[in-house]
Amino acid sequence: MCGIPEYWVMDLKHHQLKVFRDPASGDYQSERVLTAGTINPLAFPEVEISVQQLLEG
Repeated sequence: MCGIPEYWVMDLKHHQLKVFRDPASGDYQSERVLTAGTINPLAFPEVEISVQQLLEG
């Protein structure tokens, strides 16, 4: 983890974006699996990213 507050894993085989957040005690407390919609990265909350465009790109 090394102090990384958020990381994303693109699972292209299953057309999913997995978002891990809230690191604590050596693990991430939050995991979201997205297949549609939008997401805002923690580092740039004003930026909105289309999940579909990431997965299709």
